[in-house]
Amino acid sequence: MSRQVLLVGTRKGAWKIESDATRSQWQIKGPMHLGAVVSHYVADPRRPGVELMSVGSGHLGPSVFVSKDYGETWTEASQPPAFSPEPNGSHRSVDHVFWLTPGHVCEPDVWYGGTSPQGLFRSRDGGNTWKEVLGFNHHPDFLQWRGGDKDGTPDGPKLHSIIVDHSDKAHLLVGMSGGGIFESFDEGRSWTPLNSGVAMDFYPPKEDGTEYEFGHDPHCLVMHPVQANRLYHQNHCGLYAMDRAQGKRWSRIGDNMP
Repeated sequence: MSRQVLLVGTRKGAWKIESDATRSQWQIKGPMHLGAVVSHYVADPRRPGVELMSVGSGHLGPSVFVSKDYGETWTEASQPPAFSPEPNGSHRSVDHVFWLTPGHVCEPDVWYGGTSPQGLFRSRDGGNTWKEVLGFNHHPDFLQWRGGDKDGTPDGPKLHSIIVDHSDKAHLLVGMSGGGIFESFDEGRSWTPLNSGVAMDFYPPKEDGTEYEFGHDPHCLVMHPVQANRLYHQNHCGLYAMDRAQGKRWSRIGDNMP
């Protein structure tokens, strides 16, 4: 029978919870990195046994750890995500790595990471070294997209929901809380907002009656596991779906949700 595995990150470490397909009994392994904040704990679907974990320590700071033996042993990244100076001369520091996403199946060594404050990073060596996706982090409109570093999001603003299109490795999507949803078709070299149709009830209406292009607050973005044209996201202002075959506009689908 296939194993059922839950990878759980908490403010006090990480746990692995396993069962067989019946789910009648569970074994708990952990804690791992006791006392550290584990924001995301992810198994690599491309390479059995490989797991990545974003770990924040009050003493040692934010980092990424890699296991190649199902979590038995861990090695810290030699070069964790870190910001370079921005074009305007300012310099931000990574508070924590919030999100980890494995790359396309054809690129087994590629991983993407999202941070707080908002930043997009990529590793091409299985998580050992990380570099900024400068096409995003240094985009001319980035400062407008992300707003301030203190926007009310718990534990600080975040880049999350990094999606690699399973049908096209160059097609990437990310969510920023706050900021909105953004899309690239060239592996992150150029980006455009993807927020048409999404409400922003927490902002006053624009005087010219047009929609806000960015500044939204998505909480989670997902792509349909088979049909890459279908996207869904839960937002500060509702639930939305998009069918790319019908255009690039979100439709609200959650009016009956509590």
